[in-house]
Amino acid sequence: MNRITSAGLAVAVVLSTGSASARAETVDHYGAMVDRRASFEECVACHDGTIAKDVAYCRENCSFRTPHPVMRRYPPPGREAAYRPVESLREAGIELVDGMVVCISCHNLNNPPPHHLAVDPAASSLCMTCHMQ
Repeated sequence: MNRITSAGLAVAVVLSTGSASARAETVDHYGAMVDRRASFEECVACHDGTIAKDVAYCRENCSFRTPHPVMRRYPPPGREAAYRPVESLREAGIELVDGMVVCISCHNLNNPPPHHLAVDPAASSLCMTCHMQ
């Protein structure tokens, strides 16, 4: 099965399963109808470098010069004082899933390309939405 068919099946499965369909909000994402609140696995089905930009770096350690890693607990255990309260993230438009930073924490497909950022990136406001410094 080719990658496009595989990715299409991943989206179809998400939209046809009971729990996912309850949260599904499909949007046009570069010609494909996808769930705006897709999981990391669903995003990587296309963002693996064969269909869309590879996001393998999202699974690695974060630095100021690289994109943020996902599938991390928020706030990191033992470092709560360095992070803003979860309530303020929600107010700003940052979504956590089961207390974890995921793709949709920083990206909202309802927002304009190229990066569909959940928060305006001007003056590092995206970073400062979560990080105290």
